Amino acid sequence: MIPRNAGRKIAFGFAVASFICTVLSFGGFVYSMVTRGGQDVITASLLATILFFLSAGIVLYLMSKPPRHKLEPWDSVDQPK
Repeated sequence: MIPRNAGRKIAFGFAVASFICTVLSFGGFVYSMVTRGGQDVITASLLATILFFLSAGIVLYLMSKPPRHKLEPWDSVDQPK
C-alpha cells in the first residue's frame, strides 16, 4: 500500500478533528434536548451542526485515503497499446 503524503495526512487530521467536534456537538445536542426540548432553535442548530461535522469528516476521511495502486504515466513503455 502506498503511504499517505503530506496533504493526505493534513486531511486525515482535519477528519479526526471533525469527528471529535461531531461527538462534542452530539453531547451539546443531548443536553439541549433534555433542558430546552426539541422545539428550541438551539437544539435544531446543534442537530444541523452534527450533520455538518459528520459529513465533512466523512468527505475528509475519504480524501485522505491513499490510492490502492500506483498509476503509471500514460506514455510509459509498460502500458499496452
